Amino acid sequence: MENWQNLFKGLANVLKRFSLTQVLLMTAIVLISLIGLLFLVGVFKTVSYGVLYSDLQPEEAGEISAKLNEMGIDYKLADEGRTVKIPSHKVYQTRISLASLGLPSGGSAGYSIFDKTNLGMTDFVQKVNYRRALEGELSRTISNLEEVRAARVHIVIPEKRLFEEDQKEATASVVLKLSGAGALNKRQLFGITHLVASSVEGLRAENITVVDNWGNLLTSPQGGDPLAALSATQLEMKKAVESYLEGKAQSLLSSALGNSRAMVRIDAELDFDRVQKTMETYDPDNIAIRSEERLETSAADSSSSVGVDTSVAGGNEVTERIITNYEVSKTIETVASATGNVKKLSIAVLIDGRYEEVQNPTGDFEKQYIPRDDAEMEKLSAIVKRAVGFDSTRNDEFDIVNIAFDTSQIEQEQMNLDKVVQKNFYFDIGKKVLTVLGLLLAFFYIKAKIKKAFKAIARMAPPPQPSKVTNIPPEEDVAVEPQKPKLVDKMKAVADEQPEELTKVIKTMMTE
Repeated sequence: MENWQNLFKGLANVLKRFSLTQVLLMTAIVLISLIGLLFLVGVFKTVSYGVLYSDLQPEEAGEISAKLNEMGIDYKLADEGRTVKIPSHKVYQTRISLASLGLPSGGSAGYSIFDKTNLGMTDFVQKVNYRRALEGELSRTISNLEEVRAARVHIVIPEKRLFEEDQKEATASVVLKLSGAGALNKRQLFGITHLVASSVEGLRAENITVVDNWGNLLTSPQGGDPLAALSATQLEMKKAVESYLEGKAQSLLSSALGNSRAMVRIDAELDFDRVQKTMETYDPDNIAIRSEERLETSAADSSSSVGVDTSVAGGNEVTERIITNYEVSKTIETVASATGNVKKLSIAVLIDGRYEEVQNPTGDFEKQYIPRDDAEMEKLSAIVKRAVGFDSTRNDEFDIVNIAFDTSQIEQEQMNLDKVVQKNFYFDIGKKVLTVLGLLLAFFYIKAKIKKAFKAIARMAPPPQPSKVTNIPPEEDVAVEPQKPKLVDKMKAVADEQPEELTKVIKTMMTE
């Protein structure tokens, strides 16, 4: 207790040395330091929440929230309840735990609906549950695609009819919520429709309708028309062939003439007829013995032989019959022509000429168009023909024209682009200069403020107290030694005592 009293007394004695302004300043500094310390402690103790799942359906969010309550994990709902957040250090472990429980379930019940048995379930309820489970499993599978954020599948399975003509086909509809602004290509749509068709008995791909969350129809409206689907496929193949051949020719011309100095357009006529031929060919010059039969009889049996060679040797009559079967070589050949063969090509090529700077009568320089000569055009024609596979026997058509391209729009766009680049360049320089000036001004301003603050603190600081010295010995008398008179003093004394002598000396010095 005595130590505390001594401490308070010492503190009071120290505070007595400062003025009221100094005490208030020190109190403010202490309070600001405490507030800053408490703020830092609060920041470090604040729990950081991370996203566990986003874009959830209300049913999924409810299931996950209930499970998190059972697991004793704090969570927050955001984005109108579609996003669930939990402490960041628990995100990955919680995802694994929920995945093992089948969450999120995609908003639809899967085959887990049959985990609980119900002895009183009717056949109708069993069929409905099977359809629900099938729809839920398909929705989950489609939602796992990279371009799909969510999916919903509806399946209609008609009842079995007694007569086949009364039986209706199964149908299905798929609603997709795509990620971002992307769209599914035709191959991906075919994959989704065939996935659903292969999962449902009796369901055909043409009976499946796919729409996005905006109601846009993604599947082809012709649906089950095989001829329309075939025509669309043929058109795509035609475009692919034309684009491929144009790219080959364009790359060669761009390498030889430069970019935007030539244009190639090709129209390809393809043969989509499916022809299957079976040819059977016989070669009469190439024969082989297939089988041979020999029969010999005595004279007693000659009367019953017809068309048999008879020979008599030594009075004995012998009959011999030979039957030989020949096989003529035969060749059977089945030929099926491939679809999509090139039937005819129509090629059109535009070639730009040369440009030279020519001085006009006014003294200004301008570009003058110079057409290319025939020899160069023939070389370019040969290059393009070889690149696209030109065949005169197919009646292919080829036209190449040397003409001046209208590049005014390109030049104007280039000028605008140069202006923008130059503007951005000067803007960047100005921004850097202003940044440096701002930093210099801030440096000098802060330096002046710091210097002023130190001066204020120095003025507010208490003056140093004189040290207390005890046991000072009494002063002793010190004998003062007389100083020797200086030269000026001596001359002054002589002038006072003997002024006549001093006058004579000055006159003598001036005479000399």
